[in-house]
Amino acid sequence: MGLFDFLKKGADNTNSSQIEKQQPRYADSSTIDDDERPYYQPDEYYTYESYPGTGMGKKVITFDERKKTSYPSSRGLYVAEIMLLEYCSRGSYPKPKNGYPGLWWFEFGIRDVGHALASLQDRGFIRLTVGANSLRSLTVAQLKDLAAEYGVECSGKKADIINQIVETIPVERLRTHDDLIKYELTETGKDELEENAYVPYMCKHSHKTTEDGRFGKTFNVWDINKLLHDKDISKWREIIGAIEKKRFGVNIACEEGKQEKKKSAGKQLKYTSEEMRQYLIDNKEKISKAAQKPGDGFNEEMKGIDLKKLGKDKEALFSFYVSICKKFDAPALYNETMILLRKYGLLEEEKAVCKTAIKLNKDLKRDASAFERRLEKIESLLAKEKPKTDSGSDSAKELKRYKELLDEGIITPEEYEEKKKQLLAL
Repeated sequence: MGLFDFLKKGADNTNSSQIEKQQPRYADSSTIDDDERPYYQPDEYYTYESYPGTGMGKKVITFDERKKTSYPSSRGLYVAEIMLLEYCSRGSYPKPKNGYPGLWWFEFGIRDVGHALASLQDRGFIRLTVGANSLRSLTVAQLKDLAAEYGVECSGKKADIINQIVETIPVERLRTHDDLIKYELTETGKDELEENAYVPYMCKHSHKTTEDGRFGKTFNVWDINKLLHDKDISKWREIIGAIEKKRFGVNIACEEGKQEKKKSAGKQLKYTSEEMRQYLIDNKEKISKAAQKPGDGFNEEMKGIDLKKLGKDKEALFSFYVSICKKFDAPALYNETMILLRKYGLLEEEKAVCKTAIKLNKDLKRDASAFERRLEKIESLLAKEKPKTDSGSDSAKELKRYKELLDEGIITPEEYEEKKKQLLAL
């Protein structure tokens, strides 16, 4: 169950004056197949207003209504259908283990997800296959039993067995194993999703807004859909990026695109510990001056998160420190700052940020135990550090630190291997 489901649950007991009297209380579910029903919430969950009776209340715009006010892609798919392709690309649809999230109704106006998927299949965007993700969840013994059930002998490693099952057992023969039959994108579906990648990008955007403008100027997938309908869709990153740069100070779309192109080439940390530490020292005065500008620190925190996601670690730390100097009250701010500092081995700096977070929480009479536990771990790591003696011990120490970063998931295996090669060459 997603966050939307959690917030929605139990909130539909209040009649809303915004719902037209002639409209049914709950969305029609009569078209949903019986074998699909277990993957939805009870019918009374699907009201015609999200969060009815609260300040967050918003009328649901059905898929048919939405088609009248939005634009289809060159292949005729609307925003909601493109998002369905995105979910199908993950290998968990139809009948996902945790059920269909409420967003399909409350955000996209689709009550019967199963038939919406069937429509995409009929039009050649997706096809049913033996889901590799589902097979990977089985043990080797279970995979062999499954293969034997259909008269197929399998051997080798788990990956080999999965490949043999996929290649030798037709989907039609596995109909009794619903949990193994999943949609995958056809070539047409892949092209459609790639060409309209702005849809999942905007639906996941950290700065997206509601459509009613209650929180200021709107910025959401529907705005971008209208903006792009008569433009070159291949330029969506540049178009959205220009808006982001003007409104949020960071061209996230274009920078993210550059990062994606570099993924296959492997990564390494951009700066050494000393370079990052010196950067903070050199910019201490600039950070202090920036903290004197109007604002509570929220914008700087959000900008820092955007920059961190794009790999701009120095700039991200600058923004985070400005927000901290403004005493912005958000646990995520201090956690994100400490993650970056740990990445570069700046334990003393991390310790200082952690102490600041503890003091802020105690001043506000809030629980600071999570930060106190982190402080204990930082101090433990500092106690283990020994003075440097020679280049050989320096390299070993540095490699050990990078191994710890790898184990904590702060750097990737590629980054670790690249750094290992560099240190062993010294």
